[in-house]
This record gives sequence, structure tokens and C-alpha cells, in this order.
Amino acid sequence: FLYAKFGRDLKNEIAAREQPLDYCIVVMGIRPSTADALKKGGKAFEFKTGAEIGTIREVRVEPADVWTVLDQGSWVRMKTGDRVDAYVYLDATARVGENVITVNGVEIRVGASIGFTTKWAQVNGYVMTMELPGGGGE
Repeated sequence: FLYAKFGRDLKNEIAAREQPLDYCIVVMGIRPSTADALKKGGKAFEFKTGAEIGTIREVRVEPADVWTVLDQGSWVRMKTGDRVDAYVYLDATARVGENVITVNGVEIRVGASIGFTTKWAQVNGYVMTMELPGGGGE
């Protein structure tokens, strides 16, 4: 009974280790129409497992930097009008462990690559920022 209620950490109940999590996933080099589909909001699901990873709160869009080959054969990085970077802000409830933060069994870490899908779009991105209002535990 105690293990089911408290898990391995007998000091805190499992429910007490669940905290609200605000995080941002950057999706680079997508078409503006895909960014518009993300702006419709709704729930986001991890691509491989189908687990819900949060609710889209906001999507901020900036022109993307892409590598382009010039006529002379040299590569330059420049802004382009047909691609954007989308910063997708999500709200979720995370389970905070000693060495890991998970949302419905999906590990969330800054810098981690994550593929996710919404009702209107499917993209890959990187976790850019995370904020645990509770400070992440002891």
C-alpha cells in the first residue's frame, strides 16, 4: 500500500510531486501555413507514443535563417520569406523526479528533440526553455 501511494520516495506522495510546467519548443524552418496551423492551439501529443504533452498556450513566429548557396558556390545564412521559426509555448502537468521531469511518461529536458502532433499539424522541435513555478523540488 505505501509503495502504491508514495512510490520509492516515501517522504512525498506521488500527487505532491506533480507540478505545473510551462515550456517552449522551437520548431525551425517550417512553412507559414504550418505555423498558422499550430496557432490554432489545442492539445499537443508526442508523436511516437501519442501521450499528451500539454496544451498550446501561445505560438510566436519569426523569419527563419536558412543556409543558401550563392552563384559562386559559397554558402551563406540568410533570412527567407517562405520559412519561419515557431516558438510553441505549452502548459502541462509534470511529474518531477530526482533526476527527471516527465509529462505523461515523456521525458522533457532542455535541448531534447521532440516530435509532436496537434489536430492540424505534425512537427519536430527542440525544448528550448522550461519553467517549474514550484522550483523543481529539493
